Amino acid sequence: MTIATVSNARDLALDVLPVDLIDDLPNAADEAGASRAGFGDSFDRIQAGIQGWLRHWEPQRLPAFTPVRDVQPSGSRGRSALQAAPTQPDGAVRVTAALYDGPQHDSDRGPLAWSRNWASVAVLPPAREAGRLFYRFRVSSRLVLDGRAALSLASTSVNFGVVADAAKASPFEAPGFATPIARPLVGVQCREDQDASASQVFEGSIAVRQGDTPAMAFVIGTDLLFEDGWVRVHEGSSTWIGPVEPGASGTVEFRYAPAAMLRLLGRLDEPHRVA
Repeated sequence: MTIATVSNARDLALDVLPVDLIDDLPNAADEAGASRAGFGDSFDRIQAGIQGWLRHWEPQRLPAFTPVRDVQPSGSRGRSALQAAPTQPDGAVRVTAALYDGPQHDSDRGPLAWSRNWASVAVLPPAREAGRLFYRFRVSSRLVLDGRAALSLASTSVNFGVVADAAKASPFEAPGFATPIARPLVGVQCREDQDASASQVFEGSIAVRQGDTPAMAFVIGTDLLFEDGWVRVHEGSSTWIGPVEPGASGTVEFRYAPAAMLRLLGRLDEPHRVA
């Protein structure tokens, strides 16, 4: 009987091949139909678990936005002109306006300006292990406008901040918070039957330690610049935060990835080598 040679017996983790044992194995025709069990768990269960984990994002409901800034022109002309409906825990701010600026005014006065914003903070569940918090959400805005004026510009914006632990830092003081992450609609002219909309998806991550309680802060802003004429901002005008996939607004999505998993994933493309 001829035994195939190998270049290095240690490739089989054996110093000597068990020739007698191999020689006594049954022939292919012996014990026809016999099957063997006990191979251990297959990789399918692990693969299904990983695929399910990759698809699953946990939703986090945003509290109703709280009005903060309310800048308006002095005098009766600007008072309460840019109005907002009572906010709900649906991640949205809804605005309406009816503005009129007659031709009889001081030419040095300049345009009339309104600026309002609203804030919401979401505190996430504590991290069970050290690793990274991954998050994603969609920012959307719509302005339904009408008007005729020498100058009429409407804009929306969203500021965002996230911190690893709300007990140690405020998301309103996170690096870069003062700069909007999105200006969905900028300088939209209030013309007849104007209906403008925009949407953008954001994804990111931040390192966390075991027991950290991350927090996210959002500020939605709406601004109007107007002079000589009339403008209306109709119902249906709003800016909102929601999930990436189509669905009800008012939630952001997050997931934790343990540090051990991240280390493993970072080495998956490394080939295995024999010592």
